[in-house]
Amino acid sequence: MRTSLIAILACMLSVGMVAPAAGQAAYDLESQRARLWDFFADKHTEAGDEYKKMQLFEDARQQYLRAIELVPDHGKARRGLGMRKKGNEWVDDEPLPEKSPLKPADKIEARKKPDELKARNFEKCADRARKQVQAATSAGDTRAARILASDVLTYAPDDAAARKLRGHEKLGEDWMPGFAKQWRENGMAHVAKGSFGEEVSDEDEQAKEISVRFTRRAGKWLMARTTYDDTRAKFMHRNAEAAITRAMELLGVDAPFGVHRYTITHFQSAAEYDAMLEKVLKLSGDELVFAKKLAGHGQSKPWGFLCRSSTDAAADDMIANTIAINVMNTNRRNGRLTQPWVETGFSYLITSQTLGTCITTRYSLIKQGATASSHTTMPELNKKSGTPEHLREAILREVTFKRDLPLSRIVNFETNDMTMEAAAKSFSLLEFWFSNYPDATRKYLASPGEEKEARLTNIETHFGKKVDAIEAEWREWVLANY
Repeated sequence: MRTSLIAILACMLSVGMVAPAAGQAAYDLESQRARLWDFFADKHTEAGDEYKKMQLFEDARQQYLRAIELVPDHGKARRGLGMRKKGNEWVDDEPLPEKSPLKPADKIEARKKPDELKARNFEKCADRARKQVQAATSAGDTRAARILASDVLTYAPDDAAARKLRGHEKLGEDWMPGFAKQWRENGMAHVAKGSFGEEVSDEDEQAKEISVRFTRRAGKWLMARTTYDDTRAKFMHRNAEAAITRAMELLGVDAPFGVHRYTITHFQSAAEYDAMLEKVLKLSGDELVFAKKLAGHGQSKPWGFLCRSSTDAAADDMIANTIAINVMNTNRRNGRLTQPWVETGFSYLITSQTLGTCITTRYSLIKQGATASSHTTMPELNKKSGTPEHLREAILREVTFKRDLPLSRIVNFETNDMTMEAAAKSFSLLEFWFSNYPDATRKYLASPGEEKEARLTNIETHFGKKVDAIEAEWREWVLANY
């Protein structure tokens, strides 16, 4: 009955039938959700205690941390971590061990009981959240009901009624916001229409220099080279061309790279990739050491990008990611000044739509970035690492707990500042802008790259409102849609 009520509300929302009843008491989302989170925190702590009893300390820590995320001063969860209160502060007393002493085979049996308790508790949490959705519905507060449906999905991600209430639709086996489904279908159509390019049979001088053979495919805008077979070259060209055409479509431009053609190269092995860095790109010293640690690198002659990967999906994501950035910057005056958050957000937007992936991590010649870092309190998100769903879930959590990084900081981030949370917000802001302000977004992305002091002003000029107002509108959109 509870699920069917959510389904009824979703239907009523879709046809505009829900409105507050005359004289009906308003639903207090803040206080009711606080009580709901108290319940969630208790259930996480119960599970944590059970894992701790079985010496499964990593699992126990995860449950305690989730409880504390919900209720920062949760005493039982804090004590479970081995903390005690000193004045108004929690301090370490007897910290929970970092790792379980159990052998892998013994963990299988040890986790049966706590896993069962966690599953039961999660269903209780989902059930309690469903009740609050019903309460908000009865009070006529459709906004609160829609937001609370995200709490249902935290504990019951396959709850179809809650998904529909939030405007999610299924594409294959995956749920996603309705607007994202349309974009993904658009991107898939670009892939389907992409060309395999024409076979290039003459010998490649760079391949000869490093003693490999390139299979090559060329089109109007692209040269695809790989040490794999011709089938790989064909699909590599097609996917890259889809990224180009989708980027051009979103930006409203007629030519991706001016008069240039972009060369993409996928190596089978690290040895081939390293040889390219040393013998062709002529890298040396610290630059060579760092470049060898990376999975991809730019080149100037011919202009393009080369990468190594054991999977086609990872290689294509790197290639499409870099292509998107180059299409944008080629068509932007002073593209060299484009901020890392814009490059990250736009490139993820393109790969999410054409390939359904957001894998690539940001790098510089100093250190590796962390756009694909693990999530401490919700490691289940890590199973979705590299997908737009992962980024949406991550930023929804940041906004829900009112801790997302302000854009006023992110605009000044350098490459190595782009954490997973910053990358997720960058991606989400571009989704929001293209969903709600497509013309202003195109004009902003076509405007000259700006120095630091003009970054926020340039955004405000193009969108006609203060950055704080833009972010407030974006947060409400995330709470309602993700």
